[in-house]
Amino acid sequence: MRREIVFTFNNMNEALTFMEMVTSKIKSKEILIRYDTGNGIRVWVSIQGEPPHEVSLYSMEIRKIYNDIKLMRGKSGVYTYDISIILNKARLSAAIPIDLVIDILHMKGINAEMEGSKIRIVGSTTLEELVGIAEELSRVYGEMIDMEISAQAKRVIAIYSLLTGKGIKDSIKDLLEQGLLSRYGDTELLVLSMDYKHALLRLQELIE
Repeated sequence: MRREIVFTFNNMNEALTFMEMVTSKIKSKEILIRYDTGNGIRVWVSIQGEPPHEVSLYSMEIRKIYNDIKLMRGKSGVYTYDISIILNKARLSAAIPIDLVIDILHMKGINAEMEGSKIRIVGSTTLEELVGIAEELSRVYGEMIDMEISAQAKRVIAIYSLLTGKGIKDSIKDLLEQGLLSRYGDTELLVLSMDYKHALLRLQELIE
């Protein structure tokens, strides 16, 4: 069984992101991709194989990827980004809590929320900006990987470091002085001195 689907795109970045996602998510020698920019930007995806239901499943997954790309164009000022697209494009050196991206956007005054596997943003934040945030978070988390820091404290340190441009050691020093961090008992473990929600409010005051 063979099936060919044609997709159209507004720009080459969309087309490249689509092709990257298809080749990343679908590992099959039975899928061929070609594109043409002569009369608009079009991408042909040819699927061949047996049994037929396998071809249908591939087709459904590819159409889902295309729909996720279209959502990034924005509608009524709302832009939607599938998390898998962000993580696929980002070069991550360490695992990150993806919802931390939302907290950072809020700190920047951007209206954003996470709905299932998607990030919805009111405003013109681009995919490249989100990928950049994810990569910076990964770099910071990589630096903290062997340090004695609680999970919640790591979140606060990462936000502060990213938004101030300070290194991890200087960020920890500042946050200790400001009372957001403390040592747990007689140990070297760094923990939050307050609940996470109040720590974010204090961070906002410090950064502003």
